[in-house]
Amino acid sequence: MKRAVRGAAALAVAGFTVFTTLPASASAGSAASALAQAEPLRKKTFIWRGYMSAGMCTIEPGATWTLYSNGTARLNAIVSSLDGDDAWLMWAHLKDSRGRQITDMQVYGSTSTKFVRNLPDGRDYRWIAWGQFDPDLFDTIKRMSLSKHC
Repeated sequence: MKRAVRGAAALAVAGFTVFTTLPASASAGSAASALAQAEPLRKKTFIWRGYMSAGMCTIEPGATWTLYSNGTARLNAIVSSLDGDDAWLMWAHLKDSRGRQITDMQVYGSTSTKFVRNLPDGRDYRWIAWGQFDPDLFDTIKRMSLSKHC
Protein backbone atom coordinates (compact mmCIF):
# COMPACT_ATOMS: atom_id res chain seq x y z
CA MET A 1 0.00 0.00 0.00
CA LYS A 2 1.24 3.49 -0.73
CA ARG A 3 0.28 5.12 2.55
CA ALA A 4 0.27 4.10 6.19
CA VAL A 5 -3.08 3.94 7.90
CA ARG A 6 -3.30 4.72 11.59
CA GLY A 7 -6.36 2.60 12.33
CA ALA A 8 -9.51 1.10 10.96
CA ALA A 9 -12.48 3.43 10.90
CA ALA A 10 -15.67 1.79 12.11
CA LEU A 11 -18.75 2.17 9.97
CA ALA A 12 -22.09 1.03 11.29
CA VAL A 13 -24.65 1.04 8.53
CA ALA A 14 -28.16 -0.24 8.94
CA GLY A 15 -28.76 -2.81 6.24
CA PHE A 16 -32.01 -4.58 5.85
CA THR A 17 -32.60 -8.24 6.34
CA VAL A 18 -34.50 -10.56 4.05
CA PHE A 19 -35.43 -14.10 5.06
CA THR A 20 -35.87 -16.66 2.32
CA THR A 21 -35.67 -20.39 1.97
CA LEU A 22 -33.27 -22.13 -0.39
CA PRO A 23 -32.80 -25.83 -1.11
CA ALA A 24 -30.33 -27.43 1.25
CA SER A 25 -27.01 -28.60 -0.10
CA ALA A 26 -24.64 -30.55 2.09
CA SER A 27 -22.10 -33.29 1.76
CA ALA A 28 -23.05 -36.68 3.18
CA GLY A 29 -21.38 -38.14 6.21
CA SER A 30 -21.51 -35.52 8.94
CA ALA A 31 -24.15 -34.67 11.52
CA ALA A 32 -24.20 -31.10 10.20
CA SER A 33 -24.90 -32.44 6.71
CA ALA A 34 -27.80 -34.53 7.96
CA LEU A 35 -29.24 -31.51 9.76
CA ALA A 36 -28.80 -29.29 6.70
CA GLN A 37 -30.69 -31.83 4.61
CA ALA A 38 -33.50 -31.97 7.16
CA GLU A 39 -33.88 -28.17 7.36
CA PRO A 40 -34.03 -25.77 4.42
CA LEU A 41 -31.08 -23.39 4.15
CA ARG A 42 -32.11 -19.89 5.26
CA LYS A 43 -30.38 -16.60 4.47
CA LYS A 44 -30.15 -13.02 5.66
CA THR A 45 -29.10 -10.27 3.28
CA PHE A 46 -27.51 -6.95 4.28
CA ILE A 47 -27.20 -4.28 1.57
CA TRP A 48 -25.18 -1.06 1.96
CA ARG A 49 -27.03 1.80 0.28
CA GLY A 50 -24.25 4.41 0.24
CA TYR A 51 -20.64 4.66 -0.79
CA MET A 52 -18.05 3.40 1.70
CA SER A 53 -14.60 4.88 1.46
CA ALA A 54 -11.28 4.80 3.22
CA GLY A 55 -8.27 6.70 1.93
CA MET A 56 -8.43 6.51 -1.87
CA CYS A 57 -10.50 3.29 -1.88
CA THR A 58 -14.27 3.06 -2.37
CA ILE A 59 -16.97 0.41 -2.35
CA GLU A 60 -20.01 1.35 -4.44
CA PRO A 61 -23.59 1.35 -3.11
CA GLY A 62 -25.24 -2.05 -3.35
CA ALA A 63 -22.43 -3.97 -1.65
CA THR A 64 -24.18 -7.05 -0.30
CA TRP A 65 -23.34 -9.55 2.43
CA THR A 66 -25.52 -12.68 2.39
CA LEU A 67 -25.35 -14.90 5.48
CA TYR A 68 -26.56 -18.51 5.30
CA SER A 69 -27.89 -20.63 8.16
CA ASN A 70 -25.10 -23.20 7.58
CA GLY A 71 -22.53 -20.63 8.79
CA THR A 72 -21.24 -19.43 5.41
CA ALA A 73 -21.46 -15.91 4.02
CA ARG A 74 -20.84 -14.22 0.67
CA LEU A 75 -19.80 -10.67 -0.18
CA ASN A 76 -20.66 -9.24 -3.59
CA ALA A 77 -19.31 -5.72 -4.15
CA ILE A 78 -17.65 -3.34 -6.59
CA VAL A 79 -14.48 -1.78 -5.15
CA SER A 80 -11.94 0.65 -6.63
CA SER A 81 -9.02 2.92 -5.81
CA LEU A 82 -8.34 6.33 -7.34
CA ASP A 83 -4.64 5.77 -6.75
CA GLY A 84 -3.97 2.17 -7.62
CA ASP A 85 -1.43 0.00 -5.84
CA ASP A 86 -3.77 -0.14 -2.85
CA ALA A 87 -5.63 -2.83 -0.94
CA TRP A 88 -9.05 -2.68 0.70
CA LEU A 89 -8.96 -4.22 4.19
CA MET A 90 -12.26 -5.01 5.87
CA TRP A 91 -13.63 -6.69 9.00
CA ALA A 92 -17.30 -7.75 9.15
CA HIS A 93 -18.91 -7.53 12.59
CA LEU A 94 -22.06 -9.55 13.28
CA LYS A 95 -24.46 -8.01 15.81
CA ASP A 96 -27.65 -8.73 17.69
CA SER A 97 -30.90 -6.72 17.56
CA ARG A 98 -29.55 -4.15 20.03
CA GLY A 99 -26.38 -3.58 18.04
CA ARG A 100 -24.12 -5.56 20.37
CA GLN A 101 -21.30 -7.35 18.59
CA ILE A 102 -21.70 -11.14 18.69
CA THR A 103 -18.63 -12.12 16.69
CA ASP A 104 -16.44 -11.18 13.73
CA MET A 105 -16.84 -13.11 10.53
CA GLN A 106 -13.83 -15.15 9.44
CA VAL A 107 -12.44 -15.54 5.94
CA TYR A 108 -13.75 -18.88 4.67
CA GLY A 109 -11.32 -21.72 5.44
CA SER A 110 -9.23 -19.51 7.75
CA THR A 111 -9.13 -18.15 11.27
CA SER A 112 -8.38 -14.65 9.94
CA THR A 113 -11.10 -12.01 10.26
CA LYS A 114 -9.42 -9.64 7.78
CA PHE A 115 -10.86 -9.63 4.25
CA VAL A 116 -8.43 -8.20 1.68
CA ARG A 117 -8.91 -7.12 -1.96
CA ASN A 118 -5.84 -5.88 -3.85
CA LEU A 119 -6.44 -2.89 -6.13
CA PRO A 120 -3.40 -2.68 -8.43
CA ASP A 121 -4.75 0.16 -10.60
CA GLY A 122 -7.53 2.75 -10.72
CA ARG A 123 -10.27 0.60 -12.26
CA ASP A 124 -13.36 -1.01 -10.70
CA TYR A 125 -13.11 -4.60 -9.45
CA ARG A 126 -15.88 -7.08 -8.67
CA TRP A 127 -15.20 -8.49 -5.22
CA ILE A 128 -16.69 -11.86 -4.39
CA ALA A 129 -15.50 -13.10 -1.00
CA TRP A 130 -16.64 -15.98 1.19
CA GLY A 131 -16.80 -15.91 4.97
CA GLN A 132 -17.76 -18.20 7.80
CA PHE A 133 -19.25 -17.89 11.28
CA ASP A 134 -20.70 -20.18 13.94
CA PRO A 135 -24.03 -21.40 12.47
CA ASP A 136 -25.50 -21.55 16.00
CA LEU A 137 -25.42 -17.72 15.97
CA PHE A 138 -27.50 -17.36 12.79
CA ASP A 139 -30.84 -16.63 14.47
CA THR A 140 -29.21 -14.10 16.81
CA ILE A 141 -27.63 -12.06 13.99
CA LYS A 142 -29.81 -9.06 13.14
CA ARG A 143 -27.28 -6.41 12.04
CA MET A 144 -23.82 -6.01 10.56
CA SER A 145 -21.18 -3.31 10.62
CA LEU A 146 -17.84 -3.01 8.86
CA SER A 147 -14.46 -1.67 9.88
CA LYS A 148 -12.21 -0.85 6.97
CA HIS A 149 -9.15 0.91 5.69
CA CYS A 150 -7.17 1.23 2.50
